[in-house]
Amino acid sequence: MAKQHRLLNELTEIERQLTQLLRSSGVYSVEQGANAWSPAVDIYETPTGFVLTAEVPGVKSPEIDIKVIDRTLILRGERRWERDAAGEHFHRLESSYGKFERNFSLSEGIDAEGISAELSDGILKVVLPKRTTPSKQIEIKTED
Repeated sequence: MAKQHRLLNELTEIERQLTQLLRSSGVYSVEQGANAWSPAVDIYETPTGFVLTAEVPGVKSPEIDIKVIDRTLILRGERRWERDAAGEHFHRLESSYGKFERNFSLSEGIDAEGISAELSDGILKVVLPKRTTPSKQIEIKTED
């Protein structure tokens, strides 16, 4: 019975990893680093820009680095194991820890200088404003 239980747990873990792999191959993501874990990300559009939210429970803002390099938004960080496990015997550990990196291509329509971010309740929110196109009134000349 214990052997079946262990096999079932291993199959469940494989299924979880495959689901995460399929879910993370979204349209917006360019590449993921080969790291221990990768935060789930949602991206949605508003009238004034795009908003990227990343689930980073237990990660503090000094442990997150956000940069734009060559029209690529780079989101890096680390979720640290901060538990003294002396005398404890874990029977199941599904939380992931370690360094992470997510990269996203930015279109020319994003104002990279106006990007802002905030962290609240384990959710990182990155606001990517749309570039505004200045309009110019064209004067029509007449022969009068």
